Amino acid sequence: MTAHEQQILNEYREQKPQFEQLAQTADQILNAAVAKSGAQVYGIIHRVKEQNSLAGKLHRKGDKYTSLSDITDILGFRIICYFADDVDAIAQAVSDAFDIDWDNSIDKRNVLDVNSFGYMAVHYICSLKDDGSVPAELKGKRFEVQMCSLLQHAWAVMNHDLGYKTKFGIPQAVSRDFSRLAGLMEIADEHFSRIRDTVSTYTEDVHQKIVTDASSDIPIDAVSLAEYMKYSHKMRSFLDQIAQTCHAEIFDDTPENYIEQLSWLHKTKLGDIQAMLEENGPLASRIAQKTLSEYELDIFAASVGLRCLCHAELIAKGFSLQQAADFFNLSLNNKERALQHAKELLDTYQK
Repeated sequence: MTAHEQQILNEYREQKPQFEQLAQTADQILNAAVAKSGAQVYGIIHRVKEQNSLAGKLHRKGDKYTSLSDITDILGFRIICYFADDVDAIAQAVSDAFDIDWDNSIDKRNVLDVNSFGYMAVHYICSLKDDGSVPAELKGKRFEVQMCSLLQHAWAVMNHDLGYKTKFGIPQAVSRDFSRLAGLMEIADEHFSRIRDTVSTYTEDVHQKIVTDASSDIPIDAVSLAEYMKYSHKMRSFLDQIAQTCHAEIFDDTPENYIEQLSWLHKTKLGDIQAMLEENGPLASRIAQKTLSEYELDIFAASVGLRCLCHAELIAKGFSLQQAADFFNLSLNNKERALQHAKELLDTYQK
């Protein structure tokens, strides 16, 4: 190690506590900025470069730096979002939250050749905005913020970890495979964004049909059932009636666990649930009221109404004890308990 490299390492040891302090401050600002952006984020990670890592960097590129302040990634953040097209929203949030060194920042999406594939992320070199509250020792101290998709993050980690296992890097054939894999991940990123947009459009379409009472032919799935439980006028009226009778409040939960039970009852479309409400609503309401009063609950999940409709269906359609037990076993996965629940339900209400 040269004297110059040792000097930079000495600076690093002296300033490491400041970088750790900077990490805490910047992390709070970043989390607030990203939350405000509305982008769907998998995680925000950061690290202060370890001494051995810095020594290796100086060994490879030591002539490039005159002092520690020239090294912009002593503190590094990575913001990992689910969808590649959310990177721009995150980048805007970061540029609003910090002062950006544009000369040393890079958007890797714009530097790859059109016939090349690789790591496509946005790297900003940042520092805290001097709003009068920044401690003197943190003013102007630069750090790096990387922004990428979850797939790009996975590719970068694998490429980095495998790329430095040998002294001279990975063989050309392996490097080519990594490039091909990057191309596949780029395509996958685009498809994930497309799927998200399709689901969003589908959800909006289902929502409009539900609120206009035109949803009877919509197949029951996780999206349609959740929208139905929240926005169907008839379902909300049924739930409100239970809530008023029991002096309880409703909270909306995730009803998708009941899709299997509905399928077992041959209820495959939202119109089938509407029919259950019309045919068995009063009985389902009695079942719900009895359940809530037994446990003295002052708040209940909206899906309780769906469960009681299913139970009312078992009674009204004359299902046998064994059939009812098979139904309960779908969720309990315990035949003895399922039989007990079925017997209690039929004994109570079939009379």
